[in-house]
Amino acid sequence: MSSTPSFSIITPVYNAGQYLPDTIASVLSQSFSDYEWIVCDDGSTDASYNLLQKHPELFSHRMKLLHQDNAGVSAARNACLDVATGKYLLFLDADDRLAPNALEVIYREMENSGSNLGIFGWFIHQSDDLFSYRFEEKEKNADFEAIYEMILKDPYLCGGGYPWNKVWRRGALAFPPFRRDLHHFEDKLWTLQCLDLLKDRRITFIDEPLYHYYIYEASLSHNMTAEGFLQLAQYTLDSLEAMRSYVETVHPEAVSAVNELTQEKLATIREVLGDI
Repeated sequence: MSSTPSFSIITPVYNAGQYLPDTIASVLSQSFSDYEWIVCDDGSTDASYNLLQKHPELFSHRMKLLHQDNAGVSAARNACLDVATGKYLLFLDADDRLAPNALEVIYREMENSGSNLGIFGWFIHQSDDLFSYRFEEKEKNADFEAIYEMILKDPYLCGGGYPWNKVWRRGALAFPPFRRDLHHFEDKLWTLQCLDLLKDRRITFIDEPLYHYYIYEASLSHNMTAEGFLQLAQYTLDSLEAMRSYVETVHPEAVSAVNELTQEKLATIREVLGDI
């Protein structure tokens, strides 16, 4: 194992005790072991923190276990970013899993390509259904501007704004903090900021599902109360305004894309409000 780990894996945790054993197992079962796992417990009130402490084998892989009073997922990710030292940076949510060969494949592809950003495929688990996302030719053959706009306006094309299906060469940019005042699309805005900060915009698509993304029934919108939807709608509007302000200032070429996303989300909000 080198003095500088090949990967820094970032995981924010909040009351994820029922999922963490599988997440931990997916990290420990990696065929490529040169990594540090940086986990920030965001003031969990369940057994999450104790579960992490009870795995001494994690610390042999340079696990950095952080703990803070509850401040939100952005604050937890920022705390992890502050102590990351790996050559490559990637994210793992506390209720998801890495494929056993994920780090091995990502490392090989990033080293061979020399890219500063890699975007890889993923599995989607919902109820008893399993789907896999592989990239279309229009994604793999897109230039930087097209990739940027697809990430901005689409939830899946080029990986959307999700942080967990992307790997960044850590020395390629100074990572901005996640916006703590935003509670929706904060990861999409962060991804756009990182793209703009890349001086060398080499991007490689790793067309193999390497991440298991779980959609749980408790998180689905049909279980949301009217009050909960109104709160989500406000979060969405706040984040759309933040993205619009950012794009207009920093990346005006993508204004039409942010307008398209805004109109789509406004239409959805109006439709749901009409049914409440």
